[in-house]
Amino acid sequence: MKQPSFILLLLLLQFLLVSCKKNSDELSFAAPARQYDLAVEGGMNTANTSQFLRLSKPSTNPDSLPKPIRKAVVTVNDGKKDMVFRETSTPGVYSAPKIAEPNYNQAYTLTIRYNNKTYTAADTLRQVVNIIDDFLPFSVTKTADGKYNGTIPKHTFGYLNPNKWWISYTGIPAWSTERFDQVQYYNYTHFLGSPNSLYPLTNLKRTFSLGAEDVILIYKISISAGYAKYLYGVFLETDWNGLFSSVPVNADGNISGNAQGYFYMSDVDRRVYRMKELK
Repeated sequence: MKQPSFILLLLLLQFLLVSCKKNSDELSFAAPARQYDLAVEGGMNTANTSQFLRLSKPSTNPDSLPKPIRKAVVTVNDGKKDMVFRETSTPGVYSAPKIAEPNYNQAYTLTIRYNNKTYTAADTLRQVVNIIDDFLPFSVTKTADGKYNGTIPKHTFGYLNPNKWWISYTGIPAWSTERFDQVQYYNYTHFLGSPNSLYPLTNLKRTFSLGAEDVILIYKISISAGYAKYLYGVFLETDWNGLFSSVPVNADGNISGNAQGYFYMSDVDRRVYRMKELK
């Protein structure tokens, strides 16, 4: 290599190294473009004896947590009567009894009254297709020593109907809508296509190895088309936000007014299998 070219290459490398360094003192977070009055998490389903919603004031600072919203008046109307949510012992978490009679293909309307303001949302209860009548969103192979190894992708695309799934086995907690810190255990079947074929979706999965007599619990949770599109927008900003991801989007929920989140309605099918029944 000629000497001038070699010197030029060294200078270029030095420039790149300097430009790639990050000074922690210079890191800053831009102020949010919009500050919301409240955020809504959760919804209602046909399986659990109690329903849960969490209301909070979103944080606008990376050093602070969302603040629970207390003493709000929360009701859900199923088209016939109001179901009243009461605040639980956990600040910001509200609970109501089980849905008495599912009103399929009809809208359920949430109303929140807080701080002299009213917020509303509506979602449709779609009846779930039974698990035995549909494909399972994971694969299982039997090994020579009698073990059953499984792979559960977090996202599967091209399904006729969108659904959330909760697949529980040894080491994975039971499904509980009272917990709002376990979203990492859900996996999803989307009716929309893959966001980008170049993004390494294969990394978004979990694996297991169980014996023939080990039990696996599968919950299939229906979601409306509106909720499915909202989740898709959220994942464009989170799970699929990579070098080759799509243009950033705003994940707009269904809560009216200056609020964020999505109030959802779900029908649920639950099945229990021993691993030997899946092969």
